[in-house]
Amino acid sequence: MKIIRKILGLPVWLLGFACLLGIVVGNIVAPMFSKSITLFLGFPTHEIENSIDESYFASSFSSAEEQYDAAARLARTIEQEGIVLMRNEGDALPLASGSRVTLLGQDSVDFVYGGAGSGSIDASSASTLRQSLEQAGLVVNPVAWDFYETGPGAAYRKVVPDITGSGGFAVNEVPITEFTDEMRASYADYGDAAIVTLGRTGSESTDLPADYLSITAEERDTIHEAVANFDTVVVVLNASNAMELQPLLDEGVDAIVWVASPGQAGIEAVGDVLVGLVNPSGRLVDTFATSVDSAPSTINFGDYTIVNSNVDSGNKYLVYAEGIYVGYRYYETRFEDVVLGQGNAGDFDYDAEVIYPFGHGLSYTSFEWSNYAVTHGENGFDVTVTVTNSGDVAGKDVVELYLQKPYTDYDRATGVEKSAIELVGFAKTKLLDPGESQTLTIHVDDELLRSYDAFGVGTYTVEEGTYYFALGTNAHDALLNVLAAKGAGGSGDASFVYSHEQGPSSYLAASVATGANGEPISNQFAGADVRTYDDGFAYLSRSDWQGTWPTTFADGAWTAPDELLSALEVSYSDDPDALEPAFGADNGLVLADLIGADFDDPRWDQLMDQMSRQELWDLVRQSGYLSDVIPSIGMPAVALKDGPAGISATLMGGNISCMSYPVEVVLASTWNTELAYEMGAMVGEDSISANVPVWYAPAMNIHRAAISGRNFEYYSEDGVLSGAMAAAECAGCAEKGVIVTIKHFAVNDQETNRIGGAYFASEQSIRELYLRGFELAVREGNAGGVMTSMNRIGPRWSGGHAGLMTTTLRDEWGFEGFATTDQTTFPTFTYADIREGLEAGNDMWLNAGDLMFNEDVNSIDATTWARVRRAAHRILFQYANSNAMNGIGTDSVVKEAFPLWQGVRAFVTAAMLAMGYGAFKLSHVIAGTRTLWQTIRRKPRKGEAQA
Repeated sequence: MKIIRKILGLPVWLLGFACLLGIVVGNIVAPMFSKSITLFLGFPTHEIENSIDESYFASSFSSAEEQYDAAARLARTIEQEGIVLMRNEGDALPLASGSRVTLLGQDSVDFVYGGAGSGSIDASSASTLRQSLEQAGLVVNPVAWDFYETGPGAAYRKVVPDITGSGGFAVNEVPITEFTDEMRASYADYGDAAIVTLGRTGSESTDLPADYLSITAEERDTIHEAVANFDTVVVVLNASNAMELQPLLDEGVDAIVWVASPGQAGIEAVGDVLVGLVNPSGRLVDTFATSVDSAPSTINFGDYTIVNSNVDSGNKYLVYAEGIYVGYRYYETRFEDVVLGQGNAGDFDYDAEVIYPFGHGLSYTSFEWSNYAVTHGENGFDVTVTVTNSGDVAGKDVVELYLQKPYTDYDRATGVEKSAIELVGFAKTKLLDPGESQTLTIHVDDELLRSYDAFGVGTYTVEEGTYYFALGTNAHDALLNVLAAKGAGGSGDASFVYSHEQGPSSYLAASVATGANGEPISNQFAGADVRTYDDGFAYLSRSDWQGTWPTTFADGAWTAPDELLSALEVSYSDDPDALEPAFGADNGLVLADLIGADFDDPRWDQLMDQMSRQELWDLVRQSGYLSDVIPSIGMPAVALKDGPAGISATLMGGNISCMSYPVEVVLASTWNTELAYEMGAMVGEDSISANVPVWYAPAMNIHRAAISGRNFEYYSEDGVLSGAMAAAECAGCAEKGVIVTIKHFAVNDQETNRIGGAYFASEQSIRELYLRGFELAVREGNAGGVMTSMNRIGPRWSGGHAGLMTTTLRDEWGFEGFATTDQTTFPTFTYADIREGLEAGNDMWLNAGDLMFNEDVNSIDATTWARVRRAAHRILFQYANSNAMNGIGTDSVVKEAFPLWQGVRAFVTAAMLAMGYGAFKLSHVIAGTRTLWQTIRRKPRKGEAQA
């Protein structure tokens, strides 16, 4: 009887509703995202008839195994050269081969291989730290390892990266009260050194909690335990962001090695460096301050609201109140002003504020520099120096070249800011044997002498005065050398400083203030300057450090003026002279006919005349992760994928297996542009084999603050270093026909409120810091694409900012590629308006479905069609000259492929219809049976006749 009651009690109608829901998802939702589903499942995106045998961009490898092995070796080399030896007291490192070591710290077993989001990686095949050290010849304490992996420490284990909002940034260190007697007893047998790992991760869309970069009490206890029980204590920093390291120095650790996140195949390099198989040659790309809060940028970092804005995704803001004084530009400049007694610098104590300066890094050998010389010619400055390995082991050295510009009364009056020192070039030696020398040459263009003068002449200027070119082992060392040359005393070496006297020069003034199109450069970002809306505001200035020290703008809740509220709205204009283009013409052209053609070749118009309205519109408005096949012009489907660590399958799936390299900050820490070029070329190999012609990378934003959640996938706090590395990486990609999309263009230097947030900064800081890396990647790396950011620059969305997208990017820099948005698939992104963006110069929308901008193509106006055609021209030009055309000739026919999942969807739909109908019918039968059963079992009421 119980069984009967359970059967009759089942809600069979739920099965019917489940089938109905499946039908809705399969036949309404799935078709809206059909291209992305096809890409994710790894089905063919197009078919080619009459394909050609040769490739325009061919692989250099004969097999997938050979390619993978080469990529793994390169990843290991990048990590080897990117590791920074920060501290090495008493030559604690390298450890002798065969040393018996104990690994402490939960992150020893939960190593952080990468971050989360677009830069995420697949580390399932990566070695553990223990395997890395044992491969290098160390003997690892198995008792301590098991303690963390499967013993009491297992309760503290975490999935890395575990990013689900701020809760994902927990530091799960095992309290030493959990340490067992067995574990402590094992120290005696594995006591040559303790290696303590401290790990931190990062993520797209989320910034770090305020205290995440400090050493926790549990971690300090573990370090104290190590110092108390081992003669040699090495700390491995498995963290991409600059941490607060003073507790390590207070505890007296012997060595600190920064390794960040090594990607899929880089962790073996950690063992290589610790035992001296490789001599570390990395240099820091960020300033490591005693407190991350000491940076002026942290005062305006986080979540701030425009309280009177009702604009879609337009009620958040951020003010870059620190101006140009980001990272070392702040610490070094204020230090000089203290030394020289100027600028109301106050009681600033550099040694108390900075632990390790930008550019710092040690070696297992020593180097001497000599024969420093600078020559000035028509194309700029050529700096030469001879580097000699004066130590006992082979190693590589990095020569860093810095510039100090004159800070004048004119600057103080007009608000032009000058950093006391700024990187203008660098070079890395080959591997030098003991006693071996190499002469390096660093070229500096004249234009690096310029500064942006927004309120004086409204363009770039090179002022009269003394310019100091200083070599240094880091930024602080270079500044000390300059101060010595200026007669300010200290420990600097004036022999590594060259003084250039700049007089008035009409040639130089004109050359630094003219764009690639020959037109004068002028202010483009007045609307991004918060002083446009608050004339009482002052950015941080070295003319008065204490008087202009930032506070949180409007206390974080800004009642904005009507002028700003109006400017936050989407805005675009019509072109009365626009003509609607032709559609569906029969001109007999295919995209392959235009391979190698000039951008201005008239056949481009003839080709695009063949496209239908829908084809043209969809190419521009719906190229999120996949530009669909266009049969009318013989264009294949083109895949576009993330991310900065390598072409990633972790987000968009597919059947690809590409290398995940060490995170971008590690690549920058190599200070080796040749390695960046090699990585770009190797990503190109993955691009060819995986058929992914467009790479959503490299990532170019600045480490404005240490607590930015995405610093792991950006290069540095410095734009020149970022730009040099990116330019080399882009050039390597181009060799293999990859279209890069340098991102996120621009001023996207925190994750909080990046969706629509209005970010305000001075024109000088935008140009000299936040655009510098992008500019070098375009002008020197010939980047074929840019990805616009989600944020607004001032009140205007970046992709809809004509001053950024056209005047600066194309007219000033000479960019000839296409611009794509970041994510715009969902209604959250209505502010990234397609008409506004097209007018400003954006060309493609990273829209993976049919929810956004899905208009009736027969009702689109002539102005929009003209702008769509311009955008399509830029896209098609890049596609035609990429590896997307491999195997496609002028006689090839490109067709749409019918992916298997569509057939499966039709079959499943039919099955669900049958099941749903049957379930609803069965539910009626069961309901009737239940009623009958209840009637049979019901006892008669009093006075009621028994049936």
